[in-house]
Amino acid sequence: MNAIARGGGMLAAVLVVVGGTAGLGVALGLGGTAVLAGLTALFCFIAATGGPLRPDLWLLAAFAPAVVIGGAGPRLLGEVSPVASIALLVLVVFAAAVVPALGPRYVTVGLGLGMASVFGYGFQLSGAASPVQIICAPALAVAVVFVLRLLMGLSDPGKPTRTALADALAGPDRASAERAVRLWVTDRPRAWQARVLAGGARYHGTAALLRDRLRAFDEEQAAAVSRVLDAADEQVAALAEAVRAKTVTDPPEIERIDPDVALPGDTAALLDEAWAGLFAIREAVLNRDESIVDFPRHLVREALRREATGVFSWRSAQLRHAVRCALGMLVAAVIATFRPGDPLTVSFLMTTFALMQPEWRDTLAKAWQRAAGAAAGAVVLAVALWLLPPGALLPLGIVALLVGFPFMQVQPMVFNGCMVLMSVGMNATTRHLDAVSVLVEYLLLVVLAVVIGLLFGFAAVPGVPKPSVAQRFSDAVSETGELLASVAERLRGGGGRREVGLRFRAAARTHQDLLSPEPGSREPSSEQREALEEAGQGLRGLAASAGALLQRDGQSPTMASFAEAAAGALAGSGELPPRPSEADEEERLLADLVRADLLRVHRGAEVLAS
Repeated sequence: MNAIARGGGMLAAVLVVVGGTAGLGVALGLGGTAVLAGLTALFCFIAATGGPLRPDLWLLAAFAPAVVIGGAGPRLLGEVSPVASIALLVLVVFAAAVVPALGPRYVTVGLGLGMASVFGYGFQLSGAASPVQIICAPALAVAVVFVLRLLMGLSDPGKPTRTALADALAGPDRASAERAVRLWVTDRPRAWQARVLAGGARYHGTAALLRDRLRAFDEEQAAAVSRVLDAADEQVAALAEAVRAKTVTDPPEIERIDPDVALPGDTAALLDEAWAGLFAIREAVLNRDESIVDFPRHLVREALRREATGVFSWRSAQLRHAVRCALGMLVAAVIATFRPGDPLTVSFLMTTFALMQPEWRDTLAKAWQRAAGAAAGAVVLAVALWLLPPGALLPLGIVALLVGFPFMQVQPMVFNGCMVLMSVGMNATTRHLDAVSVLVEYLLLVVLAVVIGLLFGFAAVPGVPKPSVAQRFSDAVSETGELLASVAERLRGGGGRREVGLRFRAAARTHQDLLSPEPGSREPSSEQREALEEAGQGLRGLAASAGALLQRDGQSPTMASFAEAAAGALAGSGELPPRPSEADEEERLLADLVRADLLRVHRGAEVLAS
């Protein structure tokens, strides 16, 4: 029910964005292109929300030219050369499929860019439209979303970052921890938030180590340590709420609880480490030092560049996926040229684009959802045509849209069925077409889109091997270990920049391939998939920390030794390297993040080895 409620809220936002932009377009004289402006605004809105205000606006501004070119370019070229128009469309789709390799934040960017381009190419304008109108439509969409996003975030620009930090503290998992670090880096990195990140990584990493040791303790020792960790977790949850607050609040005092039994080895020292992490978090929240951390801003650009260089290799699964997407869209666009003016062209092209996913099992799932939903919607529409008068089709389509939208994420088949009623009902009514003929054509185009999506979703590239889950994981761990070792050598004054750059590129490629196997590879189990995601995020975090270490000015024997120890722990799945005693605040933050990421890789390795 909560998911459906969120879907209803999304529907309200969509109506505001689409309706408001389209209405403004009509008022400005865009004519039929006002609908293009409204839908393009929706795609931009999806891509430009979800993060802090400042990074979202920068991201929207950076991709605005691509959105305008993708939304207007293919259609304008179509007036001169259909071949050039299709070529530009295919190029934009290729770029949209490559962009998500830069990180999770760019998944919606690629989706929005691809959808805007495909919609702009396939949408059949009602009436004449000038080149100025076609160009102004996506430009207006970007401008409206920019202003809307600004208004949405002005009251509390840093709320998403604080929320992500609080979520990472209260419920540490791979998604919340990765999101917290990513938002902190891309936003204006505050000093107190850096200390919260470091303290949280220190506490959760140590607590996870202690929980792993419970199986080796006797019953009394395990119960005592579990009691301490449970009490600490409750206090971490309270600290998380203080982090989430907009204004400075007095965080609760830390009440340390110690076990009342003797513990073996360095377990007592690990408990001291965990409590020290909690005290550091409280101190950071209490003082809230809003000064900006001297974090090298070029580091983010460097990380993106290294991710991109990892993609542009024929061994990259993401690149091969982009090639398959481009070829699939090429086939779909060529087929669409045989029916110029067909009102269902846009549905056919967008269905084809939506079906082709990086993971071929996701392509299969989406194909099933689309086909089954279309069949169910066709049955409902057939009954409606039998029982209702023709004039009821348009209201029925509008009601179906409103009913189906909240189910878009929770029940895609219901949403797809409602889209049949909406598309057929509205096109048959507004264009005075036979509803039965439109329905039959719609179903045939869905079948054709599914065939294209499956064909290019399953197509394997000749000469490219299909490594197993274990082999992909082994390659990713090996390349990341080699990367850490090369960074350690560089920190001692040895090694060359080119060699280190090649290590970054190889590591980025293996991290991308870890979750994007070649079509035809053996399907991992649900536990293996979760372990791969856990380990994959840890490995990417290690690569990011390696880049941060490399950007430190001058040599650092202390951090070089730490990087070497991390590489050894990664290769041997041994104990975590100790935090470097002689290190500044930023180096301690990096060390805590490295230790936390190593632990995530180790946990994933344990599941994959079982």
